[in-house]
Amino acid sequence: MLRLLDRALAGAEHLFLFLANGLLLTILAINLANILSRLLLDQGIIWVFPWTRVLFVWMVFLAFFVIYRRGKDITVDFVVNRLPDVLQRVVAVLVNLMVIALLVMILLQMPTLLPRQVGRMDLVGLQRYWLAIPFYVSCLLILLQFVLDLARTVTRRPTPAPGNP
Repeated sequence: MLRLLDRALAGAEHLFLFLANGLLLTILAINLANILSRLLLDQGIIWVFPWTRVLFVWMVFLAFFVIYRRGKDITVDFVVNRLPDVLQRVVAVLVNLMVIALLVMILLQMPTLLPRQVGRMDLVGLQRYWLAIPFYVSCLLILLQFVLDLARTVTRRPTPAPGNP
């Protein structure tokens, strides 16, 4: 079961990395088109800046999961690393449980918050709640990753090195 979850999360990691890179390339392309349009036609493309904001927000939220999954997030664990192995595992379990609780609280707020984020974004045409959808999806995937890490800690299965499931 843990292996299946790990493979599903690895697939999501690759998909989110692909999507985040695609969004970055799209941002660069439309901004380059806007610069060239201003240079050559002396007229900017009015929708570029609003779409750049939307795509940037999506890119960052999609990258949240990839960053955590690959171990590229910032952790301050020099104190924990000096503890005996048993205490390191206890701390790992406590931290995992606290983060899981936090992520569950965030996800439980989604049905309340999404309906409040209404109104079309100017020049984009999307409802405002579409900005938050990638955030909640990343939160769900990070939650599943913490559940996987917790299960590995409790069952004493080693956690693979980042990027090496």
